[in-house]
Amino acid sequence: MYGLAGPFTDKYFRYLVSWLLFGLFGTIYLSQWGVIYGLFSLVAALTLSLGIDFIISIIVKWKVKAIVKEEPTLIVDAVRHSLERRGYLVVTKNYCLFVPLFAKVKTILELENVVRYQFDGRMVELIAKFPNRYRTFAFSIISSKKLSDELEKRTEQSVPYQFESRKVQS
Repeated sequence: MYGLAGPFTDKYFRYLVSWLLFGLFGTIYLSQWGVIYGLFSLVAALTLSLGIDFIISIIVKWKVKAIVKEEPTLIVDAVRHSLERRGYLVVTKNYCLFVPLFAKVKTILELENVVRYQFDGRMVELIAKFPNRYRTFAFSIISSKKLSDELEKRTEQSVPYQFESRKVQS
């Protein structure tokens, strides 16, 4: 899928390169000509690291408000396994959405229909009930602690897998 590097390596690589290039080396090198150039280099490092993430979060919030008319309570970086697409897993009061940044939002789950969720390290598997079947959604996420707490608050208790309940009875 993503080789030896994790799916979120590029985000941390961007942080590292921007702070090394502009934050450290740029400040030292450009401050020889003037302090203002060193400060511009620090501003560039801050913009490339945190500013891009801030703009992306605004775009994701805007897309979520336009679709479900609710404020997002949690936004987590995620990769959807079946599509191998990067985006953001967003939890609102009644919905869980997968929001790719430059594509249409196609995964919208009502939290009352989520019957089971399971965390395996940084992977989450959501099983939702639809009118005639159950459907599984698997994501790799950047932070499982925040999402697990939010799902515990917003959904009912996760029901066990059908074969797990049979093992307990025998």
